[in-house]
Amino acid sequence: MTSGWTFEHPWFLLALFGVAAAFWVRFRSRPAAVKVSTLQVFKQVPRTWRVRLRWLPDALRAIALIVLVIALARPQRIDQELLSGEGIDMMIALDMSGSMNAIDMSSADIQTVQDNGLEPDNRFEAARKILKDFIRGRKSDRIGLVVFGSEAYLRFPPTLDYVRLLNALDALVLDDGRRMGKVDACQNHCTIGGSGTAIGDALNRAYLRLEKAKSRSKMLILITDGKQEGGKMDPLTVPKYIASLPEKDRVRVFTFQVGSGRETRLPAIDPLRGEPMTDRFGRKVYQRPERPFPTDPELLRQIAQQTGGKFYDSYDAKKFAEDFKDLETTTFSVKVHTNRSELFHGWLLAGLALLLIEQLLRRSVLRTFP
Repeated sequence: MTSGWTFEHPWFLLALFGVAAAFWVRFRSRPAAVKVSTLQVFKQVPRTWRVRLRWLPDALRAIALIVLVIALARPQRIDQELLSGEGIDMMIALDMSGSMNAIDMSSADIQTVQDNGLEPDNRFEAARKILKDFIRGRKSDRIGLVVFGSEAYLRFPPTLDYVRLLNALDALVLDDGRRMGKVDACQNHCTIGGSGTAIGDALNRAYLRLEKAKSRSKMLILITDGKQEGGKMDPLTVPKYIASLPEKDRVRVFTFQVGSGRETRLPAIDPLRGEPMTDRFGRKVYQRPERPFPTDPELLRQIAQQTGGKFYDSYDAKKFAEDFKDLETTTFSVKVHTNRSELFHGWLLAGLALLLIEQLLRRSVLRTFP
């Protein structure tokens, strides 16, 4: 709960300049006087309390007029209460294909990062960090996670247990492309094979988890750097189905195309040892991929448009962070209940009371002649 002050008619406050001007003219003007030859006799007259307080009526009138002007401006007290609401049910579909190992930075920028004793974040690590910050900022939204590469599977159903969801994100291991002998298995024990990008399957699994959710608002966040490769379902099947539903049953899909291909680099792999290459300082070596990674931003744009969501072209990590912040601002805006309490009655009564006291003093104990 936050509180503050405002005025319904603030332009009335301009009258305060008129009040100040009127009293300035009054005190600058000469009062009525009688000429005498000497003031010596008046110096012997004692100064009574009435003489000492002769300024009081004028001061009370000035204060009263200021208070009445404020009353005319209608002061109000504003109490704002943040409403959390019932929350949103959402699923995050995170691409874990091999191309998410790519880094969208120039050689100079990579070297700057490494000179500081760090390694640059690849697309997957950048997405993971942003998602973790996003989840920590939620209060009553149920969030689930689907990961996909050559296939797709549910990693975590929609939940309010953000701690376990964050732990699940931390436990994800991206396929770095290395294989164990003749067995087609990840040498780094990856979470899911990264030889494909099954966007359609990911959308299907995520939507099925949202279909029966009872919240009024549902959304799906798709993060990918490639185009549909592999998988069993066409990527437009789910969006077309969502578009055919009544408005109240639809799930909005927000799509993020991460990476641009303009400054794409991958960790270099030693062909003899099958290990990431490092320089003499122990820093990873990055090189251009042998072929550009295929992308399909038009597909992601269609998915978003058909479902009432929004498409983001997040060409590097910085732009991705800005786009996700835009998603939070536009979609998860906090509802505020504002209650206004009128205060002008008190100011009006106070101003009238001061004028009454001023008139009583002028006509009684502080009366002046002429």
